[in-house]
Amino acid sequence: MKLNLGERFIVNNPLRAFIQRRIEGPMLKRMAGLESYPLCLEIGCGGGVGAEIIVEQFGAQSVVATDVDTEQIERAKKNLKSKFKDKIKFRIADAMALDEPDNKFDAVFSFGVIHHMEDWRKAIKEISRVLKTGGELFFEEPLKNFTSFFIKGSLFSRIASHPEGGMFSYDEFRNGLKDAGIDIINLKRLGNIAIFGVGRKT
Repeated sequence: MKLNLGERFIVNNPLRAFIQRRIEGPMLKRMAGLESYPLCLEIGCGGGVGAEIIVEQFGAQSVVATDVDTEQIERAKKNLKSKFKDKIKFRIADAMALDEPDNKFDAVFSFGVIHHMEDWRKAIKEISRVLKTGGELFFEEPLKNFTSFFIKGSLFSRIASHPEGGMFSYDEFRNGLKDAGIDIINLKRLGNIAIFGVGRKT
């Protein structure tokens, strides 16, 4: 789904970029199961910070960074530093219907994007489809106890809307991955609030 004005502010502000670069990126890298990830896909790339992290911290040689929001894609292209231009390509794409061949990518990254899907299970199946066997999914996602707060008429629901189809508990998410052929190999869990981890396609 496309972000509203409040969510665009949250996603594109310097604090979010700092957290991604200094906390989330290094945390996920420590969980990595492989030594290298030459070809990577990012879903929901926003302003492009995540794609840069994938190159800098995960050593990707090529990144396809996608977003359903054309404004975000244009922002990412504008923000892209010259040193990344040969390695990062931005495309408009829906994570629930990726225009990519089967078994293409060494890794797929979701920096807090799967919970924005209208149907998160459909997105997971698409991610599994485009991952190579043995490829890995890196994810950081809020859980149902947190996201439900934003769709039940609270003040925050006007700032950051989340579709009901993107809500899941940890058990639901783990089982959804398993049903799609992805096993979690590393996980950090912040109670019932959020999860950070890596899954591998079997």
